[in-house]
Amino acid sequence: MVERPRLLLIRPKVQSLAFLADCEARLGRRIDAVVSPIIDIEPIGEIPDLDGYGTVIFTSSNAVRQMSENLKGRLVATVGDATAELARSLGADATVFGETANDLLDRAEALVPPVLICRGVHARVDLQAELTARGVAATSVIVYDQVARSLTPLAVDLLSGSNPVILPLFSPRSAMLLSREPLRAPMNVIAISEAVKAAWTGASIARVAKEPNSKAVCDLVTEAL
Repeated sequence: MVERPRLLLIRPKVQSLAFLADCEARLGRRIDAVVSPIIDIEPIGEIPDLDGYGTVIFTSSNAVRQMSENLKGRLVATVGDATAELARSLGADATVFGETANDLLDRAEALVPPVLICRGVHARVDLQAELTARGVAATSVIVYDQVARSLTPLAVDLLSGSNPVILPLFSPRSAMLLSREPLRAPMNVIAISEAVKAAWTGASIARVAKEPNSKAVCDLVTEAL
């Protein structure tokens, strides 16, 4: 008897549950899933004063949440639709500048300077350096940390068993952290981008979603289920 795959979600809990809900809505049924965040999002530093900046840049919704009380009426540039939607819900005038940090850099001339980049401790692209090199006055501020967490006992058991596991990966840091875990179960690894695939060093080869967004990852997850 072939066992049905189980879904392992390792993003922070809010994002994992939202992704699970999207996948279940797509399939029209409940999904057997284990939620075990491998990082926690923790606020860090002081909330910056946004006065004097033409544009505030967010590459993730995590940073938007840390700035939730300061965005009304602010001009915001985001990476990804979901980040923009969250910023708009908080009163910001948000524009999507693409699906990746490199997309944003390609449109740097459209930013209203000076810009403030609100980011986490761990970032793949140094936007401040890259924008400055393009002649855009830029400052960055760290507003949250991505703190590593241990997997839950249920997740450890899942990865140690014989049941197939579908593992969507959304960030290089989470891919790197989970690669360190013992992985005995048959794995179907789905990376949101080439950068995430490159960070994954587990035994299974990761497939890359057609586009670097949650919807494209959901497409592959639901196909596998």
